[in-house]
Amino acid sequence: MNKYLLLIIIFCAGCGGYVCELCENPYNVTDGLPKPDHTEYFDISEGNGDVYGVHSIGTFYIDINNDGKKDKIKRGHFVTMTAHGYDFYEIELHNGKKLDLPGFRTIEAAECFLQFYHFQFEPEFQLTKISRPLGKESWTQLTPIKIEKFKIINDKLEKISTKSHKPMCDVRAVKF
Repeated sequence: MNKYLLLIIIFCAGCGGYVCELCENPYNVTDGLPKPDHTEYFDISEGNGDVYGVHSIGTFYIDINNDGKKDKIKRGHFVTMTAHGYDFYEIELHNGKKLDLPGFRTIEAAECFLQFYHFQFEPEFQLTKISRPLGKESWTQLTPIKIEKFKIINDKLEKISTKSHKPMCDVRAVKF
């Protein structure tokens, strides 16, 4: 076992049931979005303390297609009673055109992420999707990773490259 992974497991076991940043994101990777311009929170707790549903939606106003006008990116967070919550994304250009990708959301488990997105704004907008299939035996079974890069071309998200990467558990560990 990788000595750093062992250290993270030991550290996370010591979280005492509390969510700690290292346990949630051991690779210290973000989706590249800045602090939201606006965040809306939703009450998703049920009377018995269980939670399930959209917890929050952050809205970001950023010119992503270099037309001098602010476009809108939304990132929502869906919470479940398990470790399988996820973030979902929506992109809308200033002209009202929505940029969509099938399955435009993260795929998260307690042990690892199977799908993750990274937004880059400089020198120009680029979106990177890092994903892998679920293992036949478990979420943690190592499977090959695919890295896809997208740019805005004619008001659409167009794939500009696809690259394979060695099998891993958590796609956030990929250096892109």
